Amino acid sequence: MGILRRGVASLLAGAALALTSLGAWAVPVTQLGFALDASGSVSSSNYNLLRSGLNAALAGLPVDGTIEITVLSYSSGNLTVVAPTILTAATLPTIQAAITSHSKSGGGTNTGGAISGLTALMTGSANFADAGTKSIINLATDGFPNSQAAAVTAAAAAAVAGIDALSIEAIGSGVSSASALNDLKAIAFPGPATILAVNSTSIPNPIGGSWVVPVSDFNALAPVLAAKVQAAVNPNPVPEPASLALFGVALAGLAATRRRSK
Repeated sequence: MGILRRGVASLLAGAALALTSLGAWAVPVTQLGFALDASGSVSSSNYNLLRSGLNAALAGLPVDGTIEITVLSYSSGNLTVVAPTILTAATLPTIQAAITSHSKSGGGTNTGGAISGLTALMTGSANFADAGTKSIINLATDGFPNSQAAAVTAAAAAAVAGIDALSIEAIGSGVSSASALNDLKAIAFPGPATILAVNSTSIPNPIGGSWVVPVSDFNALAPVLAAKVQAAVNPNPVPEPASLALFGVALAGLAATRRRSK
């Protein structure tokens, strides 16, 4: 019986090690980068709603080290709020405090500069080069870019640099017209980009085809952001057939061991 127990323990330990390795392979780091519109058209109270909505969304993410957070605030220029930081139970409060406490700058809406700045931060992270890493930019804005052409060019450069997706929340009446939404859609990638329903929380993973979601006002933003980050980090379930196959190997070995012991 001692031999049987040792054989079973060895098989189960081997299966557990294989499953751990599979999990590490199947769930690589996901980089989430957030560009927050801090231009003059966004009031302080609305910017606080943007901050609190983002903090609530981040609180709903796994803190197991598989997600990296980068936050940039932009207007005429850029402010790095959170440099690329792996999300854990220890770093979440620090990330949230930085989001809550940074200064809103005011000024224009240099969307192209924000995309370029966030791209530089994310591609400069040590995690960017890891196999399987996905890099997703989220842009929250209430206004037109200062230069549509510059924003489109920056988005194209981000895609070439290796950013996998850029999706957008268009907040308020200033960007609710069909022409404004189509301009923002031209910035989003990869294609085919779509315009979702107003205040939609039925949001697909942007890597399969990015999107612009119109948000009626900043009061309605929090659930949209929460749905967006969940979609970004849960593109597909972990491959169950492979997991089941490993358990099958362990069970088959256990059965064989039992037969030999009789």
